[in-house]
Amino acid sequence: MNNITLCFSLKSSRIAPSRQEVFEKDYENVYKPLLKFLVSNPEFCFSFSFNGVQIEYLLKKHPEFFEILKQLISRKQVEILGGGYYDPAFPLLLPIDRAGQIELLTTEIRKVTGKRPRGITICGSIWDYSLVSNFNSSGMEYVLLDESLIPQDKLRYLPLIMSDKGKSISILPVVNTSQIDFSNHKFDILTDLTRKISKSNKNLQERFSKAQKVITFHFTIRELQSILENHLLEQIYTEIKESEQLFEIKTPSQYLKKCEVRIPSYISSGMSSDVAQWGTKPYESVKLDKRYPVTIYDFFQIYPQSRALYDRMMYVSLLVNQSHGDKQRKNDARQKLWEAQNGDGFICTSKGSFVSSTYRQQAYKSLTEAERILRQCGQFTESISNFDYNSDGINEYICRMQNYFAVISLQSGAIRELDVLQNSGNFADNLSRVQEFEHYDDNYERGLFIDHIFNQDEFNSYLENKPAGTGIFSSSLYQEIKFNDNHREVQLYTKALYQNKQLISLRKKYVLNSSGMMIQYILKNESDSLLKAKFAVESSFAQTNFNAKDFNAFKLEILSDNQKKEINTNTSSKDLTQTGQLNNVEGFWVTDTDNNISFMFEPNEACDLSFVPIIFNRPEYISGELVPASMTFANTLCWDIELTPGMEMEKTINFNIFNMHKKRSGTKK
Repeated sequence: MNNITLCFSLKSSRIAPSRQEVFEKDYENVYKPLLKFLVSNPEFCFSFSFNGVQIEYLLKKHPEFFEILKQLISRKQVEILGGGYYDPAFPLLLPIDRAGQIELLTTEIRKVTGKRPRGITICGSIWDYSLVSNFNSSGMEYVLLDESLIPQDKLRYLPLIMSDKGKSISILPVVNTSQIDFSNHKFDILTDLTRKISKSNKNLQERFSKAQKVITFHFTIRELQSILENHLLEQIYTEIKESEQLFEIKTPSQYLKKCEVRIPSYISSGMSSDVAQWGTKPYESVKLDKRYPVTIYDFFQIYPQSRALYDRMMYVSLLVNQSHGDKQRKNDARQKLWEAQNGDGFICTSKGSFVSSTYRQQAYKSLTEAERILRQCGQFTESISNFDYNSDGINEYICRMQNYFAVISLQSGAIRELDVLQNSGNFADNLSRVQEFEHYDDNYERGLFIDHIFNQDEFNSYLENKPAGTGIFSSSLYQEIKFNDNHREVQLYTKALYQNKQLISLRKKYVLNSSGMMIQYILKNESDSLLKAKFAVESSFAQTNFNAKDFNAFKLEILSDNQKKEINTNTSSKDLTQTGQLNNVEGFWVTDTDNNISFMFEPNEACDLSFVPIIFNRPEYISGELVPASMTFANTLCWDIELTPGMEMEKTINFNIFNMHKKRSGTKK
């Protein structure tokens, strides 16, 4: 057998909300001891990946790191790999953003090391054939891709080459390291690799079988930490020097420069097996069928919250690219857009809460800030537009008001996105309960102004936070009966059968203003018998600054009998009152104490009020242990309904948003 080349590389740190703390731990536990090992073993070659935020931190806190790194680069022991500045999921980006992120990181790497990268790594190996042309145009010669994306007949431990529109790029398959136990001190890598390569040579053309093979490892921070703590690099190096088989340790560029063969291939869209295994069933790992690669868009079908973030990102991306006027502000907005494109907001991530709201809300905040900056580029005009915002075949209503951005959906006639223009995330970014994790399955999608009709038994179950029938309107597809942009007005209509026998209809009107909206309901008994039921309007607010140490950042104050009082929100209303309701409520305020934003509800008639904080637990990516992943504060306005045949009832809710620039005991500004 010919020589075998081993390429070792390290993935970049995650761009976590608490990145200062994360980066410092990574430096002390991984980068510092790794540099010490490399300096002491000058023949051991290694490659590093960095995102731009990580480089910023290391330059500020540990400038000596790059001084040592430059010395290692000068003696051809270390190579720096390229990528996107904010470690994005590249297929989700417009070409201008793909090129911009790559160039920004390339410039930064050249500035701190004196060398520009020749290879590129991508978040989660989220791949699409169109990236070939983008990467080639950005000066990249090769890309590292998870071996799970490579067709089995092409996985020969040789570099591949893929072309698109006359441009090509080399591909180095990367060993899936997630299944390796790096705590095992008897870790034997060489025997296993030799056996795999011998097997791969069968039925291989002579020019390929004689070519020098390559095995590429691309470790995560946590994997390399375990390797260093267990002194496995030293063990590997010792075994290589003592082995009868001739192994070489090189950087990818050193190997590719001497390797004259490439296997022509076509790599279908997909992503690494570690992520893809979760992309066919919600929160369940599924063994993948090699004939059907799972793509990021399949993942979006399973996790609608990730899809919703993508829709918002694409909308802001279009706003940025269509903006004219102030070039500096446009560039600042684009920078915020790029921050939001970090892949951790869209997919599950290693050793973190699965599809954690932390990264998703961080992205929403960056997108909100990007839109706020864009509005300063010219004279902003409030507007409501009507188009298929999320590409589901049904039009949505996009509301760009002075104080907020909102999306009204015909599904349930509800608000599916609410971003307050005070650097907040998406307050409508709600998960649904899952039987396996919260002991109940929600039979509707949560949002703001979700409408329910219950009988008394269903309502009692609802107050106990249990599934309660269908709620009828909560799962209805509304129809538009009037849309007037000039008057900022949307009127919707739906019909449904109550208890499968009584036909009832609901007209729902939104009238929007700069700091809120008025929602009017007209409920009509279309049947020939008496309608006696409970009408409930539910609004669920997602916690946008999710912190495991503070599950509930919401404060609730109610006005009842002309007296204002604060209610304990650490428990549900069912735990506070025997009925599960706060009665005769004339108005109430829900305040997000993290962001100092208050939401005021004023019904035209006193109502009963129920509320519940819901913590959503989801499995960690590797261990499967349930951990808090998101939190929602749900509140519901309730009225008794008694309508004779043909009669109708009207209810109105005034909803206002207050930005509070300083924390104070009150809720109004």
